[in-house]
This record gives sequence, structure tokens and C-alpha cells, in this order.
Amino acid sequence: MPYTMEQFQKDYIKAHIGALDPEEVLSKFKAEDRLKGLKAEDRLKGLKAEDRLKGLKAEDIEFYLEKLKKRRS
Repeated sequence: MPYTMEQFQKDYIKAHIGALDPEEVLSKFKAEDRLKGLKAEDRLKGLKAEDRLKGLKAEDIEFYLEKLKKRRS
């Protein structure tokens, strides 16, 4: 099988990707693709509690808090 231009380009990128700024590389990918393979705990590290709760319904937060209270009893 001949060595194609496509394969050469891939090999070249692999060999030189370290020379690029990480933000420059990451900007080429969708957010969903960048997060693939990360555990939920890792995705949430560094976020304030308020930021973690944004987007959740009050009922869901209250349900979870009740669940925690029952576990502690």
C-alpha cells in the first residue's frame, strides 16, 4: 500500500503538534469532543458550587438534598 499524502499529513501533525499552543489545538474541536473520556468529577473540578448548580431545577436540587439528609440519618 503506498504512503499517501493524507498519511504524511497525519504523521507530520503528530510529530509537530507539541509545538502548537494547546488553546490553538483545542479550538479546532467541539466542546463535546474535548470532554469525551473525562469523568464527571474531573469535568466539575474547579467550579464553584453555584456554577455547578446552574441549570438545575430547584426541585432536583431539593430532591438530592433530601436524599443526602436521609443517608446521614
